[in-house]
Amino acid sequence: MAVHAQPRATKDLDLFVQPEPENAKAVYAALAKFGAPLDGLKPDDLIAPNSFFRMGNPPQMIEVLPHISGVKFDDAWQRRIEEVIDERSGLKVFVISAEDFVVNKLASARLQDLADVDAVRKAAESQRPKVKKPR
Repeated sequence: MAVHAQPRATKDLDLFVQPEPENAKAVYAALAKFGAPLDGLKPDDLIAPNSFFRMGNPPQMIEVLPHISGVKFDDAWQRRIEEVIDERSGLKVFVISAEDFVVNKLASARLQDLADVDAVRKAAESQRPKVKKPR
């Protein structure tokens, strides 16, 4: 949200991950290294439709999502945006495109999602160059 419009407080950080066996193993290993509470979770759980992994509590909650409404991972990966999140170190992350963000939010269709769509569209409109009409 913060990349595509005005930042707002959210309850969590969503991590959209590729739902493939090798990637699921890598994500599981990274979660284990991080110290995530993996009781009962298996790498295959990070592939299954309608599955997700959640840790922490709002506003410091993280959700690992192998599937999101309306958007396929491989398509979103092709349209991803690279953002620098720490200028000093040059740390970068990949972020879902505004187009895929809007598609996902419209597919979810919760009130906050629809408000987010409106904010992203207004931000995009405000960034478009203004064309003066001839008199």
